[in-house]
Amino acid sequence: MTAFIRTLVAIAAIFTVSTFAAEKVYMPPVGTTNIHNDYGIAAQKLMKTYIEDDGRFVLIVGTASDSVDIGNFETVKKKATEKGCSKILIAEFTRLGEHVILSFKLYNTSNESPIWQDRMKAANPDDFDPIIQRMARTVGTKEKATTNQDIYNVTEQENKRRKHLKAYSYFGVGLGGMLPLSPSVEMVPGIDIFGMYDTQSFLIGLDVSLRGIDEQSSYVYGDFEISAYYAFGRKFIAPYLGAGMNYAAVEYTSEVSHSNIVEEYDRSTNNIRTTTRTEKESYTDSKSGIGAFVGGGLMFNRASNIVLFLEAKYFVNFFKLTEAKREVSNEQWNDYYFNNIDLPSESNKLLQGFMFNLKIGYGF
Repeated sequence: MTAFIRTLVAIAAIFTVSTFAAEKVYMPPVGTTNIHNDYGIAAQKLMKTYIEDDGRFVLIVGTASDSVDIGNFETVKKKATEKGCSKILIAEFTRLGEHVILSFKLYNTSNESPIWQDRMKAANPDDFDPIIQRMARTVGTKEKATTNQDIYNVTEQENKRRKHLKAYSYFGVGLGGMLPLSPSVEMVPGIDIFGMYDTQSFLIGLDVSLRGIDEQSSYVYGDFEISAYYAFGRKFIAPYLGAGMNYAAVEYTSEVSHSNIVEEYDRSTNNIRTTTRTEKESYTDSKSGIGAFVGGGLMFNRASNIVLFLEAKYFVNFFKLTEAKREVSNEQWNDYYFNNIDLPSESNKLLQGFMFNLKIGYGF
């Protein structure tokens, strides 16, 4: 029983320490110019909720009965000290034409110079909530709310400036490369056409890829892919991980040497001379079938009209490619060339390796 009581006491002590570890911040009534005072009261309540959700500060909200003038730092400092606060958060809302400027400043009670300040423009009262939420996350840090955007807290003012900020679908093209690990290792360049749908939590993709279109490549590879990725975070730069399936068709060309007996007329002896030459030929194996892949990447400028994807994935196609022996007899080559009889194989391996893509898309 004693051990149980000691455990409860320890838990209570930890809870007490964590509760009182957060600094207390005094927020006097919001200064309002050309805007109804009720917006200031609502803003205080929102700021208290969001700041205390963040956990770094405990916000003590001032009321009209505090009788403080935010233009007189000494009166604000005195009231903050009375309430046991070490910091002061002053907010001012100023309406200019159709817009409202929301300005926030954080002070230490010992200094009249702000240690943090930020401001944003609201197109209408609906913008107050996302602005205050972003201010609460950045207050007292080196970040600015204007750069701390996420896809869930976008203001109408930002939508005016960036017409497609709420876009969820993308279509575009990309440059890519394939690095097969079997049957042979070779870097194969190519192109992509893709579509991507952003559900905020998941990215659903459709891709058409073509690799190895130059004559020097051993591979000519094309596929159709469907993929699903989980997007981490709410920022405009979002990492993502996932997997998918594809249907692929590939031609794999390997080099084969074979001996060839050639009869030539020798004018010096007036006889037929028989010589044996080694000739190099190309052997092509064509296959198609389904495959799978896992991978991920980074999405830049998420939810805007122009987005960039940088991604990499590991793929396996569920069919084997044949690599012919490097040297075969003349009879074996003739059987293959004239009678379509397979050459002796060096290996039969699954096509697998890595793919890389840099894609640019238009959001709509």
